[in-house]
Amino acid sequence: MALSEVKGIQAGPGEKAFGFLKVGTTSVSTYSIPVAVLNGVEPGKTLGVIGGTHGTEFASIEAVIRVIQDLDPMEMKGRLLAIPVLNGPQFEHRSAFLSPFDQLNQNRVFPGDPNGTLSHRAAYVVFSEVVSQCDALVDCHGGDITEDIDDMVLAGKGDDEEVNKMAVDMASCFPTKYITLFPVQESGLSMSAQKRYGIPCVTSEAGTPHNVRERHVEFHYEGIMNVLKYFDIIEGEPEMVKPIVAPKRYRYNAEQGGIWHSYVELGQEVKAGEELGNVTDLFGNELEAFTAPEDSTVSFLRVYYSVNCGEPLIGLVVLD
Repeated sequence: MALSEVKGIQAGPGEKAFGFLKVGTTSVSTYSIPVAVLNGVEPGKTLGVIGGTHGTEFASIEAVIRVIQDLDPMEMKGRLLAIPVLNGPQFEHRSAFLSPFDQLNQNRVFPGDPNGTLSHRAAYVVFSEVVSQCDALVDCHGGDITEDIDDMVLAGKGDDEEVNKMAVDMASCFPTKYITLFPVQESGLSMSAQKRYGIPCVTSEAGTPHNVRERHVEFHYEGIMNVLKYFDIIEGEPEMVKPIVAPKRYRYNAEQGGIWHSYVELGQEVKAGEELGNVTDLFGNELEAFTAPEDSTVSFLRVYYSVNCGEPLIGLVVLD
């Protein structure tokens, strides 16, 4: 196995190397992205793994860090290129959804622009220096500041059926009950790498920042490790599930702003007609109420008390 390098971060056969890729500067600081290069002792596939595309989706970050620590490159074929925290500004400032530097959603600006604002430059650096070297990509996400999301995976769906199948296989490496097929575009999400580079891409979703649950960290971790086995980068047979593909889903947003009261828990099975929650005004008067349209499972919950009109409240998925 030859020397592996990501813009000056070099790892010889059987080695790990850590470093930072410079994105750009603010008026008072330098913005850089941490990268781990794990280089096996034999040739093989290269898997890219990203955490913290949204910097407050902490379960994804913790999982990527654990994978970096637990893997032994002396027992690997091929490489792992891992970014534990892509969106450092959001991670550091604990801001919701958007970078505090340019107010952009990091997962809407790929493949980026070397002459754009910092979010565009970060996307460009990640794609040009890391993802361009990969045979497959896993981008780990979860609930942002206002959200709680249960275990699910998005699999990229493009024009190449063989690549689509690999994406579904990768998604099945996560201990999920269902997979959503996501049409890949030329730009926007990290999943656009499937169209740009012709590699299978998946996005795992699990967790909330309030508080980080071990089961959600394990969801991301187990999935990544199984994907590594799927591509024969590490030894062992991947534990692959047989999830429901593209199940029926419901999503409810607030029609009016006020106070959100949830009556259910994440992952709870609910019956048709069961009360899910309501929105009241500041005097406690009910403005709107929500009930389950059919037997289903709670897959998404708003965790903030206050809510503005148009903001998401609850998601359901039908798994029967």
